[in-house]
Amino acid sequence: MGKTGKIYLSIVFTIFVAFMVVVIQTFRPVRNVQPDDVMKISGVVTEVKESSGFDIVITLKGDTHYYYINRGLKYNLNLEQLRSDIFNKSVTLYAIKRWTIFTRDKNMGHISKLMIDDQVIFNEIENDEHQKTIQ
Repeated sequence: MGKTGKIYLSIVFTIFVAFMVVVIQTFRPVRNVQPDDVMKISGVVTEVKESSGFDIVITLKGDTHYYYINRGLKYNLNLEQLRSDIFNKSVTLYAIKRWTIFTRDKNMGHISKLMIDDQVIFNEIENDEHQKTIQ
């Protein structure tokens, strides 16, 4: 193999390794969320609906991000009760903060904690000041 072939293989290998790092970072599961892993987002809820996989999707006014409580219906959250509690009200979401190829602003949209006023509706953050929601 000539010098050109070795250079070509080195470049291809480097690109492959970089690609694999991005894929692993992007599709790494969310587990054992700590307080430093989330970002605080406030807004007025304009829509609450069910999505596939027992997820609960929450839309905030003027925000283009897709926010969801992963498997929220398995946490004994009632969709109708949640709608009546938070629809058209100001809430505070704590979404996972992680850079991926799809979330360059580090906002994954995965809700780890949902609060209205000082009341915690949902919480999956470990070592948090509020009690964790039990599945």
